[in-house]
Amino acid sequence: MLSKVLRVAIAAAVVTAVAVPAQASAREDGVSLAGKKVVLVNDDGVQAAKANGSDGRGIYVLRQALCQAGADVAVVGPWGQQSGKSRAVSGAPFVAVAPPLAVPAEFAADCANAPGHGLVLGACQATSPCAADSPSVTPADSVDIALTGVLPQRLGWTNGPDLVVSGINSGPNTDIAVNGSGTIGAATVAVERGVPAVAVSAGTQVSPPPSNDTYKAAADVVVRLLASPRTWTFVKDMALVNVNQPDVQPGAGPSPVRWTSVGRVVQGRIAYTPTGDGTYQVGYNAVTPPPVLEPGSDTKALLDGYVSVSAVDVNRTFTGSLTRHR
Repeated sequence: MLSKVLRVAIAAAVVTAVAVPAQASAREDGVSLAGKKVVLVNDDGVQAAKANGSDGRGIYVLRQALCQAGADVAVVGPWGQQSGKSRAVSGAPFVAVAPPLAVPAEFAADCANAPGHGLVLGACQATSPCAADSPSVTPADSVDIALTGVLPQRLGWTNGPDLVVSGINSGPNTDIAVNGSGTIGAATVAVERGVPAVAVSAGTQVSPPPSNDTYKAAADVVVRLLASPRTWTFVKDMALVNVNQPDVQPGAGPSPVRWTSVGRVVQGRIAYTPTGDGTYQVGYNAVTPPPVLEPGSDTKALLDGYVSVSAVDVNRTFTGSLTRHR
C-alpha cells in the first residue's frame, strides 16, 4: 500500500511546477523536460481528421505541450481507431509504419527543433506503405514496434526512451473500464518491457468528445507531473500512472488534483439488439439505476471535478485473502 507521504508527494508534484533555466523550455512558467526522451501512443489513432477531435487530436496536443517543455518526443501510434483493444495484439505477419495521411496544420511544425524532429508515425498491417484503408495494428502492437524497431533504427534510441505516455484519450478511463482500455493496454506493454509509463485521458464522460481546452488542461497536468524529480522516482517504482482530466468549463482555472484508487463499479454495458437473420445492432447502455460510486475512487473524483491520479498494477495476482484458499 502506498504511504501517505508518497501520495502527498505525487499529488504535490502534479500541482507544483519546478523552476528550471528558461532556455530549456518555451513555456512561460519555465517548466522543463529538457533531455527527456518520450514516446507517445494512443488508442484513438494518429489521423486526427474528425472535426470533433475524437480520432487522435489528443496525442498532438500532448506532443505540442511536451515539446514546448523541451522533451524529445516521438509518436508511434495505431494507424486507425483502436479503442477498447486493451492489451490485445493483432498477430499480423507484417507491419508497416508511415506518417499519417495528414498531420493537422496547427501541429505540423511542432517539435521541429528537437533532436528527433518530432517524428510521427502510424502503424498498420501491411507489406507495403500504409494507405487510407489499411487495417491498423493495436495500441499494444504500437508500443512493441516503437521500442524494438522504430526508435533504435530511426532515432538511435538504442537504450530506449525515458518514458512512454499513452494518450491523450478521448473520454475517461476509470473504474472497470480500465480493464478494456487500449490506452491502459499500451502503457501496460511499456511497463512489461521495463519502461515507465503514464496513461492520460480527457473528458468527464465518453460523449461528447473533450474540448480543445480540456485536452490542453490534460497535457499541462502531464507536463507538470513529469517536471518533478519525485514523479520520476515514483513512475520507475510503480506499474503505471493513470491520469484522468475532467471537462474544463469556460473561464475556469486548473482543476484540483486527487490521488485516487481504481473503482470497481460498472457504469455501462455493451448491448446487442436483434435485428433479424441472426444479426444484432451493437449499442451501449448506461447501467440503471446508476451505481453508487466508491469514496476515493477515480470516477467519483472525476465527476466531482477533480483530476484523478491513480496507480495501476500489471501484476494480476490476487493478494486480498489468498492464504485462506491455499
